Amino acid sequence: MTQKTQQFALLMDVENFLDSINADGNLSVGELITGLEQRLGRVVYRQAIADWSNTKLRKFAQECQRQGVEMLHVIRSQSKNFSDAVLSAQALECQRTHTNLNGFILVTGEADLLPLVTQLKAFGSTVVALTGDSSPNSLWIRQCDEYIQFAAGLAGSAPAPAAAAPASSSGSSRGAGKAASVPVIPPAEKSALLAFFKEHISTNGLMMDELADKLKEQFPDFTPELVNCRNLAEVIKAVGGKQFQIADTDEGVIVSSAGERNASPLPLEELRRLSFADYMQVTRWYIEDGNIRDRVLHNIYALFEDRTRVLTNDELHNLVDPDHIVDERPWHGTIFSLVYGACLWESPEDSNIPLPRRHLSLFRTVKDEEDFLIRYYTSLFHKAYTERPDINARMCAELMHPDSVEEHIPLYEQVLDELSKRH
Repeated sequence: MTQKTQQFALLMDVENFLDSINADGNLSVGELITGLEQRLGRVVYRQAIADWSNTKLRKFAQECQRQGVEMLHVIRSQSKNFSDAVLSAQALECQRTHTNLNGFILVTGEADLLPLVTQLKAFGSTVVALTGDSSPNSLWIRQCDEYIQFAAGLAGSAPAPAAAAPASSSGSSRGAGKAASVPVIPPAEKSALLAFFKEHISTNGLMMDELADKLKEQFPDFTPELVNCRNLAEVIKAVGGKQFQIADTDEGVIVSSAGERNASPLPLEELRRLSFADYMQVTRWYIEDGNIRDRVLHNIYALFEDRTRVLTNDELHNLVDPDHIVDERPWHGTIFSLVYGACLWESPEDSNIPLPRRHLSLFRTVKDEEDFLIRYYTSLFHKAYTERPDINARMCAELMHPDSVEEHIPLYEQVLDELSKRH
């Protein structure tokens, strides 16, 4: 066999992976790494993520120590997505700091890491997935450069996924006609598509052509036929049901969400007829007074300059704005934009608790206050950039800082440059 020279990072979501193969820690880490190295190349960076206080993992922990695997401890929460979030953060940090790597081997129990795979591949990394999932998600398989199903051993790649099963003909005759009209999409594919649609379809709506382009960008090999549908509209109906609405307009077909989070109920064509100031008012919650906004953003950054500091949303609000000059809606809109823009980190463990009690800290890649502001305004204007092709730096400066337009134009030029790179 020809010796491989490629170098890989191995990141393991231990508990989810072991659960998927019913192993309870009885797995030879040495044999696993040897098999991967024979197949792929040198595994030069090794990390295992788990709640190491779990007594069932003692043998596995000893194996990791013998094989030079870094053991990252996380407290196992009720949400299985927490370890996915930690693995994703570690992978991106590793990609940034270890430029010698050719690729990543992601060992997990479930195919929940599609956004991570997309980001790693955008950086030019090869991505290999090793899971114990007996019903692998076809989108996940197509996104990865190589997919290995553990149950099949390390001898060969998993075969190409079979076509999705047709709608069942069994069941009562009373529901037969209705069931036959709705395509049956396998659960794994349905889950991935639903997550994608929820991320990209807002209550303001999105043109069907634009949605198709975004879907193609994230899943290049996807076609409706892969999930037994004739077109994208049929996919949306089969996946989301009443969560999404499809309407014919003079501009074309628009898809919208039934949700109401920080968004306007106005249809897209009406939003585009609004002035820029009115558009921002109905689509974003933000602090309209530029002086107050500048002070709030500066104070938030100043509080978190101690990068070990963690505050709840309520604690932060009381420290930054003790007199509560800023109302609840613009405050929460500001925090949402800061979190979405990777200015602040919101603990994934807090996703099921009320917003005021969620814990916040400074996102660890924020360089300085200027970077903090650029990220915030990039997040704030992200939607406008996609829906208002006339947007420019002067418009942003006139709206956000009417008393010092010229002074702030360079800031918004950087913001629009960042948005241009993303799109």
